[in-house]
Amino acid sequence: MKLLVDLRVLMAYAFKEDPHHRHAEAFFGSAEEEKMEIHVVSSIIFEAEALWLAGKVNVPLQEWLSFISDIVTSPVLSKIEIDEKLYANHVKLYRKFGGDFTYFDSFHAAAAMTTRYPLLTTDSKLLSASEIPTKNLKTYS
Repeated sequence: MKLLVDLRVLMAYAFKEDPHHRHAEAFFGSAEEEKMEIHVVSSIIFEAEALWLAGKVNVPLQEWLSFISDIVTSPVLSKIEIDEKLYANHVKLYRKFGGDFTYFDSFHAAAAMTTRYPLLTTDSKLLSASEIPTKNLKTYS
């Protein structure tokens, strides 16, 4: 099975104080057992940077840099590069949902639509969009 994960899933796994940490631990345990392929969109690094710089993540710089390094170097996370088709889907989704999706959420959604890999997330707006293949992280426990 191939899945796409968003930044919320990675943060939930990395930071024990995250309310979804146990679900993320269960997911990654299951992914290892079932030999799932886990993918992220390459823009995830810029999303993480924007969150940290805006002060929306209360994590010391060194801990944050370690988290980013883990994403970049992880052999478990396959990177999906943004190509013409993915970018076109991103722009269409961002305009269609009129700001309901963040700029970066529309990249995750576009990647899910382009690859047909379900997007694992806790984002209720993404989960409720019928044209985007999604899976709720909370189903893992």
